[in-house]
Amino acid sequence: MRSPICLLKCQITGAPFKVAPEKADLCAQQRDDHKIDLIMVDEPQFGFRVRKESNSQTPEIVLPIASLEYLWAFSHHCWVLTQEYAESQRAGAEQFDCVGNQRLRESADILEWAKANLTGTGTEPWPESGPRPREDSHSCDDSAVATELFLCAVAWILHHEIAHVVLQHPLIDTAFSEQEEREADKHATKWLLDGLPQCDPKLKKRALGLAVAVLCLQSLEVGIVSCLRNTHPAAHDRIFNNIAIYQVGNDEVIDAICTVVLQYLFHEAGVKANIDGATFSEILGDLLYDISRTKSDN
Repeated sequence: MRSPICLLKCQITGAPFKVAPEKADLCAQQRDDHKIDLIMVDEPQFGFRVRKESNSQTPEIVLPIASLEYLWAFSHHCWVLTQEYAESQRAGAEQFDCVGNQRLRESADILEWAKANLTGTGTEPWPESGPRPREDSHSCDDSAVATELFLCAVAWILHHEIAHVVLQHPLIDTAFSEQEEREADKHATKWLLDGLPQCDPKLKKRALGLAVAVLCLQSLEVGIVSCLRNTHPAAHDRIFNNIAIYQVGNDEVIDAICTVVLQYLFHEAGVKANIDGATFSEILGDLLYDISRTKSDN
């Protein structure tokens, strides 16, 4: 098999319908009305996008396998990193080592491989050892949780691409491209989160997947070379507009996860969270401001 991520092909193509089953009929109607298709391809770089099918000129959403692999590896690392960070805090540790045990090292290694593959050929074989996607989703180990987060993240990304079609955005770069990206983000976020009360556990799961998707985009903007098309808004803006403005329950778990992962991503850039904030929401807001200021300075 080309990649273990292909074991999840049915779940990936079904994600836009299953992420919000109460809207599945509307999703099917949008697919049929606009004749939207999905296609998995082999290519490097992070390149989820809509294009016209060469013969029929109907829209098809392109899902590069290397991009799917990176998103899964990033979902895995988000989960492991935040769980180990929380355990470190509970133990009263003053510092946290991001590769301090085998669980963290294996997760970091698979993410490092996925990013190297993404920026390289895009077709390197998945490592023989370490975490990997599996068809079996009945267990509750890290890989099973990563797959659930991954599928929610994929659903948000796919609804972002569907929005470009539904909102009749031209599939070319224009002076309005960034605005169209914001409109597509808003459409996808509302699809996942609107209509559910704060206490509904489904809201938290969907918001976690959304957070993973946008944090994944942020991870690809860290460093000298961005792996994203420059028509997209800055990832830290997308985090605020699509996550920070939503209240999900009372435990601020989404804000906490975003704060932990952003600290990890921007550690080498010297951006640190102000942990003296009264709430995780306040801490995340300050952190996003510092990130935006760092980007402006560069």
